[in-house]
Amino acid sequence: MTPPTPSQARWALGATFLLHGILIGSWVPHIPLAKERLDVGPAVFGLALLALAGGAVCSMPTAGVLINRYGSARLTGVTGILFCLTFFGPILAPTLPLFIVAGFAMGMMIGSMDVAMNAHGIAVEKALRLPTLSMFHGLFSVGGMTGAFLGAALLKLYGELPQAAITSALCLSIQLAAMCYYLPAYADKGLSGSHFAWPTRATIGLGLLCFLALMIEGSILDWGAIMMREKFLVDASFAALAFGFYQGGMSISRLTGDWIRKQVGAVRMVTVSALMAAAGTAVALVVPSPWVAIVAFVFAGLGIGNVAPVLFAGGGRLEPDAPGRGIAAVTTLGYSGFLCGPPLIGFVAEVSSLPAALFLTVAAALIIAAFARSVQAADTF
Repeated sequence: MTPPTPSQARWALGATFLLHGILIGSWVPHIPLAKERLDVGPAVFGLALLALAGGAVCSMPTAGVLINRYGSARLTGVTGILFCLTFFGPILAPTLPLFIVAGFAMGMMIGSMDVAMNAHGIAVEKALRLPTLSMFHGLFSVGGMTGAFLGAALLKLYGELPQAAITSALCLSIQLAAMCYYLPAYADKGLSGSHFAWPTRATIGLGLLCFLALMIEGSILDWGAIMMREKFLVDASFAALAFGFYQGGMSISRLTGDWIRKQVGAVRMVTVSALMAAAGTAVALVVPSPWVAIVAFVFAGLGIGNVAPVLFAGGGRLEPDAPGRGIAAVTTLGYSGFLCGPPLIGFVAEVSSLPAALFLTVAAALIIAAFARSVQAADTF
């Protein structure tokens, strides 16, 4: 049988990123229903939701080891199938302990699949000798929005279990078809004896920048709408535009990011992107007009959208003998920032104000711009 071409692998992996986003987006409408079913308060339910994030972060270092031993193609295929199946767990869990266990299991599949997909994306980039990782992340963002809208519609028409079954069956079909066209497993097998993928000297700098980048994303996505509502006294539907337009800006930048990186290089791209994120966020926090703030959030989303994909690419290339280990280290630190950012903003806002607290994301973006030269490895094909 003829091995898949790099072009075929590119579109197959793009479909995998898309279905990953669809599953996560389809889970969102179930969150309030799960809270009602479990009959717990917001504080307890918030802690229970951390099981998903905890499972994701805990699985990432192990994913790096498995990629080194078996290759990213195999791990992407297996975790994609398991994600489609574990998707049912938190939706069906009747009690809080079962919800936590099921959420942790689904989170493990989310985290390990995330590392595997990005590692295989680096293998595809090397095979094509072209930047492609931003496009993959753009398809993930499109999938997330599609999953949220489609999931809400199916939930309203058919109910919880049918919606989950339709979504899972659709994504499983996509995954089974896509995995036939991944690059061969030997494309990125590395050091089979590698230990857990904690940051090494080669990747810790990129990992810390990724921590800041995903801290920015998580903080704005969680607190942007609340800031709009409190500062401008607008209704909830208008305030939600901050999230929608920020996410839209990120999607646009990711779908065009590969072409931009090819034209100007990773260092210049990350420098300008981080400065755009800083400027857009700062304007949104100080202007007196809610509509100007919305436009500024679009500008900030356009800036931050491409930073994390380029950092992932750099992490995978800093350790050429074990790209899975390198990218797992960067993603582990990055998603730790995604978890830590929103609570940090909340604590600072408690003693100052929310707009003042969100200026921490402006400072984080400026730090990324100052150290953008460290992403130079992302341009090595």
